Amino acid sequence: ETKAGGGGWIEPKWFHEDVLTPFTIGGKVNIPGGRYDFADLQIAHFMPSGRKLRADVDFRTGTYFDGRRTQVIVTPTWNVNKHLEFGGDYQLSALRFPVRDESVNIHLLRLRVRTALDAKASGNAFVQYNSTTERFDVNLRLRYNVSEGTDLWLVYNEGLDTERELDPLLQNRWTPRSVSRAVILKYSHTFTF
Repeated sequence: ETKAGGGGWIEPKWFHEDVLTPFTIGGKVNIPGGRYDFADLQIAHFMPSGRKLRADVDFRTGTYFDGRRTQVIVTPTWNVNKHLEFGGDYQLSALRFPVRDESVNIHLLRLRVRTALDAKASGNAFVQYNSTTERFDVNLRLRYNVSEGTDLWLVYNEGLDTERELDPLLQNRWTPRSVSRAVILKYSHTFTF
């Protein structure tokens, strides 16, 4: 870590997995049952959180079950002012299994906004796209701090399926389909004994 608050790490990892039931990743890669030992190397770098513009990077590569994985995550952030922050995440996971001639690239994209009117009222919003599920997810959260240890939350979540056929009633325009929706009002209070 640096005095300014940035830093990073290098981390070798070793995994042991006993896969009892075969499973699929990304709808294209099949992991057979069996015992697997695999390893990777992760390198991460993060910039000081107080900077107006920053970008954090996380990279890992190595074996993965009976194949290989290379993954990169880039997280740019812009602190507009003390009340507003824009950010994003992009993750690419490239999985290759030459023994079975299978491969998949998984993309995850997230855009977020964080805002705070003052110490009592704040809000967060993010939109996420996952190429594996071909789905957009939206999350909006408004928080009001009534007093120390007491918060009132209003949360809205929605999932939109993007794997849709063209809608003939809308002149062949693509229309996403909502697969989940929730509005939640949450009150939390911390008791002291």
